[in-house]
Amino acid sequence: MAASGPRSQEARLRLLLAAERLYAEHGLEAVSLRHICRAAGNGNNNAVQYHFGSERGLLEAIVAHRVPPLDRRRAELLATFRAHDQDRTVRGLFDVLMRPLAEEARRPGSHYVGFLGRFSSHPPARHPWWAGGRPAGPVGHEVSVAILDQLAGVPGPLRTLRLAHLVRLCLAALAGFGELRAAGTGEPAFPGTGGDVSYEEYVTDLFDMAAAALTAPPSTPARLGLTDCPTVQAPGHEAG
Repeated sequence: MAASGPRSQEARLRLLLAAERLYAEHGLEAVSLRHICRAAGNGNNNAVQYHFGSERGLLEAIVAHRVPPLDRRRAELLATFRAHDQDRTVRGLFDVLMRPLAEEARRPGSHYVGFLGRFSSHPPARHPWWAGGRPAGPVGHEVSVAILDQLAGVPGPLRTLRLAHLVRLCLAALAGFGELRAAGTGEPAFPGTGGDVSYEEYVTDLFDMAAAALTAPPSTPARLGLTDCPTVQAPGHEAG
């Protein structure tokens, strides 16, 4: 069992922050536990196992370290939202859910949003922030449920899926804002990619798009013009 003294806690935090940065920069598959130990200045290659038990324990510890202040910020935003937005709009609720992460993405020394964004290619079940179909933190969960309740025009099975998709999309977009400008020039990296907009404009438009996607009416085969198309076969089956 890991020690709990001040020196042990300091070593644990160094490992946690080093892992957050390395995962954000390189992705999970490219970072070894030994690499994390070296980056944290720990000569014990088993330090991650000692302090966190496993890589999954380390991932969960990163989230547990970051979520409480983010959820406190959500609580502040939620109180303001309830006082002023009597219509309980999806756009307003989504801002409450994601605005703290947009702020965290610009906080010096934090790589948390980049860390979360690296999971965008993984299924939600493997996302340490979106575990068990809910975001980490009770306020985040409360706001997510409120968003789902507003999606009356979307079939039930699709509601949570839409929200998970759009949360992951926004995490990747927030983490990637800095990449819109060419390194060292301050100019847009590619024409038309939005490198000339402010961060607030970027975030506002991102959340506008997410809210529009959440509330978009689901398509039917008739609306898509697919009523006369052959049924798509499941993998492993050939059409007769």
